Amino acid sequence: MDEKISNDDKKVLLVKDVNDGKVKAVTGMDEKGNIQTEEPSAKNQNSLFAVNTNEPMLEAFFKKMVEQAQQPTHTGFFLMTEKMLDKLVKIDLDPHELELHRINPVEYLEKVQKQNAQQTQGGGDETSQGTFQPMDVSKIDRQELQKYGINAADLEPHLKAMSYCHKSPQMIPLNPELEPGIRVPTKGRVSLEEQTDGSLKIIPHYWQEKPNLDAPFHGVLLNEQDKENLRQSLNAGRVIELEPSPGQKTPAFVSLDRLTNKLEALPVENISIPNKIKGADLSEDQQLRLGAGEKVLIEKMVSRTDRFFDGYIQINASDKKFDFSYEGLDRNRYSQENKVRRQQKENAPEGESEKQKQLFIPKKLLGVELTEKQQEFLKAGQATYIRGMLKDDKGEPFNAWVKPNPEKMKFDFFKWNPDKAKKQGAEVKPAEESKTQVAVNNDGKTNEATKNVKEPLKQGQQKPTESQFKQEARKPAAKKSGIKI
Repeated sequence: MDEKISNDDKKVLLVKDVNDGKVKAVTGMDEKGNIQTEEPSAKNQNSLFAVNTNEPMLEAFFKKMVEQAQQPTHTGFFLMTEKMLDKLVKIDLDPHELELHRINPVEYLEKVQKQNAQQTQGGGDETSQGTFQPMDVSKIDRQELQKYGINAADLEPHLKAMSYCHKSPQMIPLNPELEPGIRVPTKGRVSLEEQTDGSLKIIPHYWQEKPNLDAPFHGVLLNEQDKENLRQSLNAGRVIELEPSPGQKTPAFVSLDRLTNKLEALPVENISIPNKIKGADLSEDQQLRLGAGEKVLIEKMVSRTDRFFDGYIQINASDKKFDFSYEGLDRNRYSQENKVRRQQKENAPEGESEKQKQLFIPKKLLGVELTEKQQEFLKAGQATYIRGMLKDDKGEPFNAWVKPNPEKMKFDFFKWNPDKAKKQGAEVKPAEESKTQVAVNNDGKTNEATKNVKEPLKQGQQKPTESQFKQEARKPAAKKSGIKI
């Protein structure tokens, strides 16, 4: 691409249909993940969906296309500014000119993943992630304080939160000067806005007695569902295309400030949806729904006190963060597991509990879905017996005792219960009934019974079946390997 695109530019994503080869503009994605498109003609150019390179929607598009690599519905992706599209439309989307704006979905996703890796993980409260530097509150214009009749002492407790672009957590007394010598005492929240000269401007958010959801908001009337959502959860529950000025369309999240009763908007392009919240990985579907303004259930997050919990999260445009709610959820779902984690942490030698915490306990191990009880034992650092794992090279299942090894950050396998045995082995070993099977299938070892068997042994098999014996008997005798099991 020879065109420089800034994050402030309105952008258009074009795709080439695999069936007819026509180039179309992406306008959105439906609930099933199917891309919606329109002809990029001069007639409907103004109505095309605007995407942003930081938008979760664009990332979701590319993920969907990578998934469809074997049976693609669209090939060729071209990202450009609205101004450049206007130029290409006039020359009937010349292929040579279009090629200059090609973008590779795989490379784009790698770039996004690299950016996500640099973001703050586990905190998850804020929608603005990364290495954001707080504003220097010493640069607040003191004349601004006087203008709005703000007492510096009232503002002091809120400055830390405000330095991170948030509104004051609570309302403070305001006494703004409407006209020279005329002030009106009221209250409200306050935020800061950095100016080009580095100074910080005061932005007041005045309180009103009750919400006014029937008046136009940035040029748009809210529908009845939007109003109901705002009354129930303070969030509209969808992305709304606002029109702050004629012809200027801005997709945004809309929320109701719980303290001031005022509607607030947050442009979609200002939000980057993280791939992890409070230690819980987000699926592509969850990221997509969050980016669409919906309330999403996230399971097994980790609290600041190192306890698992579930919760609904949703983008709050007013406070520029995620709202957490727990209605209808079982708050005691992880009580036993949290108890085990707490005891493990209290009883572990110094430094060992942290290593154990870092060893991830999966829901599936070597192809076997672990029961809650098995996961519970592993998370407590104890051994558990697992049947039907697929460890051997020929794909045959075997049974073994499994125990976490926090020192080596892996799982150890034993033929006995290492928690009860007096002598624990250090090597990976299957259970007794699988010993012959793994030795034959993995290591090529034989004994007198299995020396001529060419097929992989089944789970727990110690000797060839009658059919295997007859089949091998018809073949020339093989030389003895001399290797004993």
